[in-house]
Amino acid sequence: MPSSYSIARGLVVALVPLLVQACGRSGSGSGSGAGFTGAYTSVNDEGVRFEFKSGGEVSMSAEGAGSSSGTFTVDGEKISVSLQGQSHIFIRDGDCIQDQHDVFGKLCKGGKAGESANVSTRNVPTTPSGTYVATNTDGEFRLEFKPGNTLTMTATRTGGQPETLDGRFTIEGDMIYATLPQGVPLVLKFVNDAYESTSFGLPMRFIKQ
Repeated sequence: MPSSYSIARGLVVALVPLLVQACGRSGSGSGSGAGFTGAYTSVNDEGVRFEFKSGGEVSMSAEGAGSSSGTFTVDGEKISVSLQGQSHIFIRDGDCIQDQHDVFGKLCKGGKAGESANVSTRNVPTTPSGTYVATNTDGEFRLEFKPGNTLTMTATRTGGQPETLDGRFTIEGDMIYATLPQGVPLVLKFVNDAYESTSFGLPMRFIKQ
């Protein structure tokens, strides 16, 4: 009779190939930034400044480092910026933006004073609950948040049987950090009313059911 360890390990081995192939939908819309244009200054370092212009053009300047220009697109709360061959994702909250990897930190219209006056436009769950699902041609990927900071992930390949893993999670702002059996990590970020993740190699988008 297989042990609980071997069963859990087998589930991880079975799930990871499924999850690596899973791509969610890209978002709720895109554009060149109408209504988003303007200058955003770092709240911690006034020498860093982004200016978003109509037509999808952006310029970035930093004290002592000169300036550069690039392009951007807007997808709801998500701002995708391309500068000097590098891609950066910012999340918009009112008149402030913050990049996902903390390369530039938080920037607001009006800098530090703008941060103090900013009115949040985001509605991030303080305690996630219920079921979120990501689907694609490979199948369905389901997250069920439960009491006690526990969750269940179920992956069902098209035409196949569901594989299930139980884990635990912690919450930090708009981020969820989950651990599945055998220490498999899952990181989720709440963007555009859904949880997004690239933990298994490709983007997945989990939408509330």
